[in-house]
Amino acid sequence: MSLYKKILIPIDHSEESWQALIEGLKLAADKGTWIIIATVAPVYPGELLFAGATDPKEKVLAPYKELLNKAKKVVEEKGLLAKTVLEEGDEPFERIVDIAYADNCDLIVMGKGGSKLKRIFLGSTTARVIGYSPVDVLVIPLGKELGWEKILVAVDGSSYSERAFEKALTLAKENESELILLSVVDYPPEYFAEAPQVIEKELSKRSEYLSKLEERCKKEGVKARRFLKEGRAEDKILETAEETSSQLIVMGTYGRKGIKRLLMGSTTERVLSEGICPVLVVK
Repeated sequence: MSLYKKILIPIDHSEESWQALIEGLKLAADKGTWIIIATVAPVYPGELLFAGATDPKEKVLAPYKELLNKAKKVVEEKGLLAKTVLEEGDEPFERIVDIAYADNCDLIVMGKGGSKLKRIFLGSTTARVIGYSPVDVLVIPLGKELGWEKILVAVDGSSYSERAFEKALTLAKENESELILLSVVDYPPEYFAEAPQVIEKELSKRSEYLSKLEERCKKEGVKARRFLKEGRAEDKILETAEETSSQLIVMGTYGRKGIKRLLMGSTTERVLSEGICPVLVVK
């Protein structure tokens, strides 16, 4: 895969992170892709030393070392090579982001739980990694496989969605995928009653924009379909992904600072939380 040259796969003892590892390794099938597998152990509490424990720090780290060894065996069985990293920290997302910076990674692959509760709330570690990551983040829901036959990209004409489109186009070209182009006009209900002309103007603008993107796809030899819809953006993205049997959703995220990094916006977070298929968040 030429788009991503070095991928970071953080794992823990959860089922979803292990699946993310298995699916993430698919990205390394092409030669030239580096893999880094990392796990973050809790900081060793020094007071355990006085509780009569033998080598207490090693006792804390042992399960995480075992996890990395298990992951390394899977990598070797697939004929791949990977660097393993064991970090300590009270906030795993900080260590994950630090590794991405230090090792010049260009993609982070993470898992997401499939329980009803986790469908409503995106895991805090995953959400924070997305917020603070300097690179793209691929989120793989539990029970979903990564596929390339159909890729949906949500666009609205912003610079953030432009970057998402470019990544989606490259992925579609590399994997001979069909690209689903979707733009959603999402205005408050009162606009439809009091200013319908605003809606019509925006629909016309988006239609022209989608036509340009479709033409770009044709020039690149990528099969594409375009959809223009009205309503809540997150609802229409999920609806279209299901209608078209898309295997990957590609979305941009707005650049934010400080605490706002944790607020991806209802559209991105809802799409991620529903977990109907893997989602690539383009930074």
